[in-house]
Amino acid sequence: MTNITESRVDTLNFNSETKTLDITFNDLNILSTGGVDVLVLNLNEWDNDVPFYLEIDQRLFALQPSNTHLVSGHGAQLPNWITNEESEGRLTILVERNERYLVYIHDTLAVEEDDDDDDETVVEKSTEETSE
Repeated sequence: MTNITESRVDTLNFNSETKTLDITFNDLNILSTGGVDVLVLNLNEWDNDVPFYLEIDQRLFALQPSNTHLVSGHGAQLPNWITNEESEGRLTILVERNERYLVYIHDTLAVEEDDDDDDETVVEKSTEETSE
């Protein structure tokens, strides 16, 4: 098993109701593989359930449960997949746990669309209020 770094699990903030783990960039390390750099969180010593979400700098990354990779022997598949995700506007964080990388995705395009929808709703409401 490749241990990315010493684990800092004792300082992490986990919300057991939402299954969200609040982390900072200081909790992450960089894995360089196949010409791609990706952020990795070491949860090998984590005693809680696997978090469904990682929150970092007000960005929510969702677990992709059907997408895991071996820590040793992931080959070219993992860097190619990460490159494809980034080209589609999705950011990736890997979580190292039990000799596997769990994949978490943040869709930057979906967030921008949600922000646009919120702006339209506010405009519609303010227009309705002034027309009455």
